[in-house]
Amino acid sequence: MTPATDIIRTMGPAPWRPGYFRRIRIYLNEMYPLPKRVLFSALAYVSLAALLRRVNRVDAPLSLLVSFIGIWSFFAVMLILRLMDELKDKEIDSRLFPYRPLPSGRILESDIVFSMAAVIIFYLAANLWAGPAFWMALVVLGYCLIMFKHFFIPHILRRSLLLTLATHNPVVPLLLSYALTLFAIGNQLPLADLNWPSSVFVVVMDWAPVFAWEIARKIRSRDEETEYVTYSQIFGRVGSVLIAGGAQTVTFFIGLYFAWTLSLSLAFITLWCAGYLIPIWAYARFIQNPTPATSKLGPYAEAYLLIVLAVQIIGALSN
Repeated sequence: MTPATDIIRTMGPAPWRPGYFRRIRIYLNEMYPLPKRVLFSALAYVSLAALLRRVNRVDAPLSLLVSFIGIWSFFAVMLILRLMDELKDKEIDSRLFPYRPLPSGRILESDIVFSMAAVIIFYLAANLWAGPAFWMALVVLGYCLIMFKHFFIPHILRRSLLLTLATHNPVVPLLLSYALTLFAIGNQLPLADLNWPSSVFVVVMDWAPVFAWEIARKIRSRDEETEYVTYSQIFGRVGSVLIAGGAQTVTFFIGLYFAWTLSLSLAFITLWCAGYLIPIWAYARFIQNPTPATSKLGPYAEAYLLIVLAVQIIGALSN
């Protein structure tokens, strides 16, 4: 028996590690659940395109190919951002969230890098079919990559939650603007011929609840605050709630504007108002009784976002 064999026998069998596909499935289940993200991507693109079709008086139905490209692009960009965050925040996550897949060792950093590269390739490949909208897709990707580099001022951004919000949140209206461009090209509409005031209102209406969710998910009661910086630390409990609620109110009133100008159905108005009351009720409850039980405002903001997108489709299809 050789010395090498003796060493192997002494060490015993190598520890088993699941393969890449099993590891990435664990990651996606915990950090990017596919059914939920696919549903959101479909709602995000279809709702925006359907209402743009209505305000720009386009008679043709939505193109299946263009819709697929739009849905996939929303899904891919959100996944790219999620994977980038894993690498950007790995030091913070190892301290504050050690149970997550990457800090806990259940997924490897190389898995994140490989997955991100693969999604970027498929994102660009799909948009090769999008005509000139490919260049807008490239702009969105470029902005994501600059975000990944912390706009080349990582030490400054890591110390300022507000500066991070100001530099990172614009990727949302950029992505929505990409969808607007894709819609126009898919319907052979020159950009100059779009109803720009109403089209911009559609973009803002869909952007504002995403901004509100970003604020709401980082609001905590006093007993929950840690070294993790939240908006409730910066603006206070009432101030942070007013910012999130204010953004959602912008969406609410733009929706009422469309209900008036497009003569949307009573069902749209009823559902629109009912959806708006959900986060407002959660905010009022939290302000009145700020406890760990009432501070979970992110799910209410997310629910409002999904309601906005779903009701938007109803409005676009109503007579």
